[in-house]
Amino acid sequence: MTAEPPRVRPHLAQLPGYAPVVPLAERARLAGLNPEDCLKLDANENPYGMHPLVREALQSALRDPTFGSIYPDPNQTELRSALSRYTGLDPSMIIAGAGADELLDLALRALMPPGAALITCPPSFGMYPFLADVNQLNLVDIPRIGDFTLRQESLLEAVDAAEDNAIVVLTSPNNPSGDLVPRPLLRELLAAGATVMLDEAYIEFAGRDASAQDLLSDFPRLIIMRTFSKWAGIAGLRLGYALAHPDLVADLIKVKQPYNINQAAESAGMAAIASADEIGRQIDSIRRTRSRLDGVLREIDGLDPLPSESNFILIEVNPAVGTGRELHDRLASVGVFTRTYSDPLLTNYLRISIPRADQLDILLERLSSVL
Repeated sequence: MTAEPPRVRPHLAQLPGYAPVVPLAERARLAGLNPEDCLKLDANENPYGMHPLVREALQSALRDPTFGSIYPDPNQTELRSALSRYTGLDPSMIIAGAGADELLDLALRALMPPGAALITCPPSFGMYPFLADVNQLNLVDIPRIGDFTLRQESLLEAVDAAEDNAIVVLTSPNNPSGDLVPRPLLRELLAAGATVMLDEAYIEFAGRDASAQDLLSDFPRLIIMRTFSKWAGIAGLRLGYALAHPDLVADLIKVKQPYNINQAAESAGMAAIASADEIGRQIDSIRRTRSRLDGVLREIDGLDPLPSESNFILIEVNPAVGTGRELHDRLASVGVFTRTYSDPLLTNYLRISIPRADQLDILLERLSSVL
């Protein structure tokens, strides 16, 4: 008999793991502040939270004596039907998951053998290299140029070199730079035969007409990922969905966890879709606040915000003000929690989520106090 626990696969044991944001309560404790007095602007959540109509739908669902006690529908029939109405696509082109992260992982596991290439364009979402590590994929980075523009020729060369053994993953709007993937570049990649996973987690903040879903009918190798975490304010319930060719969706449904969507998430998601117009007014407010914040930041010496189509702004911090980390820490000391990165490309940058309209003056006062 051995006293040692079983060992995980060697490549997994060596992984650094994903670096998530620290919970609000813990960040407030470290700053010696009450959570109620803090602005949590580090994870791009909807600052208005769950819409009251969605909350009411959950409360109503809880009154059903079978709610939570029976397994959810493994085929996600009602949810996919609701998503069909929301997207305008046939349900056969839709699959839901426990957040877009689950679907990213599911698609990579289903489509890519170990050693295949995952082509990314950093700086971008930290989940991509994490999933590449977990799935033993060859991470091929095509770093963006100085203004975070995508390098079209280098991307096409990487696709050609991979010889149909790769997936390109792009984010539109990109996290953390906030820019959309140019439509001509996306078309060129797809026309070259690339399989492209397009992460549209923040697309509602750019306007749904900015989505590339209209390309799905022409390009069967396009897979679009979406989430309810941002626009719908239900990040804690974990609900996302993917749009893809019906044949791929059918295969993914076969290999996903059968009951991967819990009943609370399903109920909240369908209620959010039914309340999309009301939630849309929150999104409009966030976009107006984004514009106001951007305008003020541009007037502050030492801060250079990037144009954003999302619910956050990436700010370049001039060395005269300090590093991005130093400004982050000073803001944290006054209860404003933002995001910095270990990526060398982002050393002098700070990302800040857009607050509620009524919180903007508080944010600006606290920012002024630490500059």
